Amino acid sequence: MSGMIPPPGWFTDPEALRKAYRNGDPIQTVAAAFGGSINDIAYTISDQSDSEDDLKRSRSIRRRSLATTGVLAGNEDMVERLFAADISREDIPKVLSALGIEVDNDIAVELLHIPGVPGGQLEEPLPPRRLSDKLSLLYITGKYHGIEPDYELALGKISLNAVTKLRELLHPVLPYRRLAEILAVIETTALAIRARTITTLAYADYEATVETHSRRRVTATNDPDDPWPVPASILRRRYGHGFWEEALRTVGLHLASGEDRFSELDYFEALDGYTEECIEFEYPMDIDVYDRWVIAETAIRHECPSAAELIRRYGTWAAALASVLPPQCTEETKPDEGEPGYVDYDSGWGTLEELEEWEQNLDNDWQAAGKLIGQLVEAMPADSFLHIRYAAPAGRQPAPYARAMTGPEGVYCGNRLGCWPNPARMAS
Repeated sequence: MSGMIPPPGWFTDPEALRKAYRNGDPIQTVAAAFGGSINDIAYTISDQSDSEDDLKRSRSIRRRSLATTGVLAGNEDMVERLFAADISREDIPKVLSALGIEVDNDIAVELLHIPGVPGGQLEEPLPPRRLSDKLSLLYITGKYHGIEPDYELALGKISLNAVTKLRELLHPVLPYRRLAEILAVIETTALAIRARTITTLAYADYEATVETHSRRRVTATNDPDDPWPVPASILRRRYGHGFWEEALRTVGLHLASGEDRFSELDYFEALDGYTEECIEFEYPMDIDVYDRWVIAETAIRHECPSAAELIRRYGTWAAALASVLPPQCTEETKPDEGEPGYVDYDSGWGTLEELEEWEQNLDNDWQAAGKLIGQLVEAMPADSFLHIRYAAPAGRQPAPYARAMTGPEGVYCGNRLGCWPNPARMAS
């Protein structure tokens, strides 16, 4: 059991809740249908759903958001006129439906709450899939699964296009035997996929295998900006058109689990991108806003984990946010009556009186230091300097310092990041 779930019995049909989740219904829609709060719904789903449910929801949101984006983009002028007529975002999809335009009402409402929709969310032309992408996916799949290259098979089966493409990509200094091994692994892997002895490859496993080969400099390309094997993020965007499942499907593989869509970095980047957008547009960092953001990101072919997946992974929504936010950004609510009035993230909870006392002591210390430094500088002869070195924070070198140098125009002050003139002499 993960997270803090509401008591059992607050809704009557848990299987219907899972079905709504798998169908890709926005969490606000689900909460309204089941009569629970958004947080209760999200925590209950995270507790009762599994990776297969996550995968089905991902597919549903992909299908629904891409289709809805297409409808909104195709009727952009109409949507803009409705905006100009002060029609609410919730009502615009209803008006479109009344005009005979088929649109997914729930998803359209979510997308229309995102800045720039519909015009700012128009889908860019899909990047063309490359033969080198396919060869990279097959090669790394084979290396991960320990495929033994069949050179005779490769000699009889490999296409001349594949040989030509790899010769174009790889540096001429690459030994011919190495090129032959790469081609043999690719063709043997393709045969294993057709025979269903290899059926899947997780995104994180592809990423880790590519990184291992890159560190060992197993291959070298003519163009450093066009590496091969292709990095995971580029392969997913270009060959999978934004979705790892689509990349796998093109070579006959499939996803074994919803978790296989992401690496550890993807969870961080999803939360980081979401919180940055919330800060920029002053959105609350709530579960429903994240759910809306995921739908909008999927509409532009950027797949992100659901809120339920994040809660299941981090334990709570607050813990998920805390993984990417500095401590002061996560403390947004006032403490309950009788609790300390502020949080000191160095020493823990404290009272407002303790905070005021600490700030006053700190101010007194700086004033004393300033007075002493001022006296030292006043007593310094011309063309001399005072150098003050601070303790280096853990793991940070060199130690920061400050320096004051006397000159004909006054005192020049500086630190380890640069210097600036200060014509006024330092005074106590």
